[in-house]
Amino acid sequence: MSQQDLFGDVSPPPQPGPPASAQRYSWFFAVRPGAADAARIEMMADALLASHGVAGYRIGPARLHITLEEVAPELVDAACRAADTVRSPAFDVRFDKAMTFGSGGPFVLVGAKESDGLDALRKLRTVLGCAMADRGFRPQRSFEPHMTLCYDSRSRVGRVPIEPVTFRATEFALVKSHLGQSRHEVLRSWALEG
Repeated sequence: MSQQDLFGDVSPPPQPGPPASAQRYSWFFAVRPGAADAARIEMMADALLASHGVAGYRIGPARLHITLEEVAPELVDAACRAADTVRSPAFDVRFDKAMTFGSGGPFVLVGAKESDGLDALRKLRTVLGCAMADRGFRPQRSFEPHMTLCYDSRSRVGRVPIEPVTFRATEFALVKSHLGQSRHEVLRSWALEG
């Protein structure tokens, strides 16, 4: 029903936004670089993407991450209880290659299959996966550590060596991704020891 103001003009009724139930999210555990490292990675990404002609949708520094495990929304509390049991030392992450996943997939940083710079990351993911499995979760079996820099469906870049990209992982976090809004919300984090 329209509303009439004091001067007789008819204004359209207010338009409601999407209902809360229509909003879309995903939840995942991730290792994230600190703010200074993320800014440095973002600068490196500018030159790397330009050198390979990749010019699609960029992942901003606040959303750079390495996904460890995805979590269904109804299992977030149980997943947090599993994460509470994880004990792992802090470690350095090192990527020394870049590539496009699949045909027209994301452009990502990766490492060698058996890379010392990613072994500690793999161990953290295994410890977290075991803690989740102990509580009835079914963690994904395959895991190729990577950090997405850009989505460009027109580009296809094979695995190429790059100047190593490193950062110190001092925590892992449960992240709520607001799909379609380019926004990540850290719900909780767990410190890595030492």
